[in-house]
Amino acid sequence: MGAPMAGLPLPFLENADRLKATTAEEASPLVLVLGGSTFMGRATLDALLQVRARICVVNRGRFYWGTKDPSNGRVARVTADRRDKQSFAERIDAVTSRAVQNEPSRAWSLVADFSAYDGNDINAALEGLRGRFHLYAYISSDSVYEVSKLAGEGWQSGVTHVSEGSSARPTEAEMRKKLRKADGYGDGKLEAEEALCAGISCLSAEHPIRAIALRLPDVLGPYDDTFRLWAYWHWWHSGPENRPQVKKQTLKRSSPDSHPGADPADPPLAFVFSHDVARFLVHLITQVPDLPAANQSHFDAVNLGCDLQIPMRNFLELLAQASGLHGVSPACVERPKGFLPSVDRPLPLDFKKLKETYLFSATPLEEVLKVCADWFSDACKHFPEEAAEAAMKLPPSARAPALAYAGLEMPQSPSSDSSSS
Repeated sequence: MGAPMAGLPLPFLENADRLKATTAEEASPLVLVLGGSTFMGRATLDALLQVRARICVVNRGRFYWGTKDPSNGRVARVTADRRDKQSFAERIDAVTSRAVQNEPSRAWSLVADFSAYDGNDINAALEGLRGRFHLYAYISSDSVYEVSKLAGEGWQSGVTHVSEGSSARPTEAEMRKKLRKADGYGDGKLEAEEALCAGISCLSAEHPIRAIALRLPDVLGPYDDTFRLWAYWHWWHSGPENRPQVKKQTLKRSSPDSHPGADPADPPLAFVFSHDVARFLVHLITQVPDLPAANQSHFDAVNLGCDLQIPMRNFLELLAQASGLHGVSPACVERPKGFLPSVDRPLPLDFKKLKETYLFSATPLEEVLKVCADWFSDACKHFPEEAAEAAMKLPPSARAPALAYAGLEMPQSPSSDSSSS
């Protein structure tokens, strides 16, 4: 893979001057973001720009929330489709050669990967990078635990929390196949982690590089284009006869302070704030290099999320309170319609490594839900199409009152998401 000649224009690279160091920015981090068009990526760009990072974003150039460039021209941009592995690797190689040619270390300070879903995605990125980075942060998922040996054993190993060491796959091929069929997303994410670990091991002998996988539970925050939490916000405002639904047995849980994991049918749910993901990535390049304990391995994984992990009923009550509604509870039905969580693991996540090794404190869940609720209210005015799409996820009886409360019109063609569960 040949590097481009210095100064030769790259037709797929926009705002290339954003990667150049000025006298005032010579020490600023040089960051490559894979993905970054919306949600966590958008929050990450804002956080990195606050520490004067020089950023290049690589994505398909799709429009989200009315723009394909949430940075408003403040970052360099490369259009590339990860599904075309060869072209993707070639463009990563070309923009890396251009970006690091005048850098003292000839490398990216950070690669933040939001868009890899399997090992092939990781391998294409590593092929293009050719070891020219210091830290590769992969945005993984707590779904990796759904294809683990622990999951295959039915979570019956006597553990009370799921730590980072709980991701080992079962040795039996048939059990691996069964778990992969049950959670293909988690299987792909764990495969991506495995490919990153293997790739880093091969490269680290020649380059001083590290990698870390951020294992995220369900993510909450502004600009979430899944509209899942926003749908619940709409539901709470659709009137007392149209309350969000939970399973009947969740009535057993009456307090957010109930011991997590006490009722397997009513598991504690884990969430992470999109802004905390962004803060943690900045933390990695501004604080973690000075933490010896975080540098003992070329590859590491860390659970990232809010300390408070509570059942669905309590979570929805906190959302109601954050939305200005007090003394209300969800409706308990046999077969509830719902949008969260993504996994029904009976055990909470362990955040000990996050706190003790990486010295990072997550935003309290109550504050996260308040930020989200305020944003949803405001976004109904600024993003009416997206707000209406979120409302159309609700049961038919709740849609019209939810739209009326938010001052929105019924879409001409109801979204296909309105029938999702």
